[in-house]
Amino acid sequence: MINKKTLKSILSFTEHQNPAPSFIVIYILTWLVWHNQLFSYFIQAQGDFLTKVSTSLVSLEENQYLVVLLLTCIVFLGRLIINYFSFKSRELLNSADDDFVTARDDRKFAHNTDVANVMAALTKTKEQLVDSRAREQKAICERNDAIKKLLNLQHELDEARADIDMLNKV
Repeated sequence: MINKKTLKSILSFTEHQNPAPSFIVIYILTWLVWHNQLFSYFIQAQGDFLTKVSTSLVSLEENQYLVVLLLTCIVFLGRLIINYFSFKSRELLNSADDDFVTARDDRKFAHNTDVANVMAALTKTKEQLVDSRAREQKAICERNDAIKKLLNLQHELDEARADIDMLNKV
């Protein structure tokens, strides 16, 4: 299958082409190309304009309208087929974009495992945060108690030194 990028480039190329001529213009051009001896005899003929025209028209042995019509129909059908394929490719691209958006929406609501995993991780982290705060509070209380004991001991030590200093002076 053609990938999306190639399909878009082909579609862009076909959409930016000049509009094709109508069926009648294609028929006339095909008829003139098919009967190219009309021009060659017109140029080669001697005489005035009417003589050149009559000589070139007599040079056509059979006009072959059906062959020219068949070639014109083939060219016109080719043009219609190209337009049909460009329409179908545009439709395919649009549906592929819609399918992609739909698939993304389905994935968003049908498969919420990622969201569930994130939510589970968040609740676990929240519990760990509560536990760490409790441990922090306990550590702060223990530190404060140790500081209080140290200050009490320091105060008692200062009093004991003061008593010793007074006893030594007396």
